[in-house]
Amino acid sequence: MAIILKQQQKKTNWFALLTFVFLLAVIFGGAYFLFFASSPGIEIIAPASFQSTAELSRVEFDPSQIISNPTLKTLRQYGNLPNVGNLGRDNPFLGF
Repeated sequence: MAIILKQQQKKTNWFALLTFVFLLAVIFGGAYFLFFASSPGIEIIAPASFQSTAELSRVEFDPSQIISNPTLKTLRQYGNLPNVGNLGRDNPFLGF
């Protein structure tokens, strides 16, 4: 009399397989878009408000006009500048 044993088939873990395939597709897709795909140019038309910024770039600034302004000269300083204090040891790598 022969004893027949059925060999158990290994069940495929479909979730792990699909996760692996998805990650592989993401890696290859990212590498393609990072290294091989052409980058698109700028396709936005500048709005009219940017034209006014071009006018601002041509404005000349004269600091002597600001320093000689009488309103600036009437300002008073009500407090002193803060003290820096102790900044630490001269050589921080020496032992204590």
